[in-house]
Amino acid sequence: MEINFKCKKCGVIFDCDIGAVTLSDDYERPVFQNRIICPKCGQRSIEDVFLTELGQSQLTEATLDFEHDELIDSDSEDSFGHYQGECQGCDTFFPVDETGLCEQCAGKLERDLIRERQWDYSVMAYGAPTEKREELRKAVVDKYGEKLELILPFKDSKKTASLGKRKKRKSKKRNR
Repeated sequence: MEINFKCKKCGVIFDCDIGAVTLSDDYERPVFQNRIICPKCGQRSIEDVFLTELGQSQLTEATLDFEHDELIDSDSEDSFGHYQGECQGCDTFFPVDETGLCEQCAGKLERDLIRERQWDYSVMAYGAPTEKREELRKAVVDKYGEKLELILPFKDSKKTASLGKRKKRKSKKRNR
């Protein structure tokens, strides 16, 4: 088993074949079959290295005895949401996603973001080239119409920009 480490002494990030991994009952630390060898410094102990983010994932996979792909259950793709809750869009109890929206309202939000050309927030438009984004917007407008379904229109004007600013009032001191 290879795990990605970063040496505390020289700062080199390296992969090391540590063999089998077990957990020590006494120290609550992993015990490696092979020694950790830094390419620059040589043999290192677990205290002399950092686990990189990749190394943490690799160690978790090794100690919990599962493959990363097993985290995503192919049967769960049919179900929507992570838990039952009140939808923030329609106030009904359904399975909701991490944004607190049911499947129907999440679809409305996605279509509204595309209609408003809010590409940075749209899941469907993420990473798509500009010409494909406009094709996607046209398809949404053709199928569902131009009217927004869930969100208010985004307006970039001086009036809406100044709503957050408060007028300063002069305080009048009373003469006594």
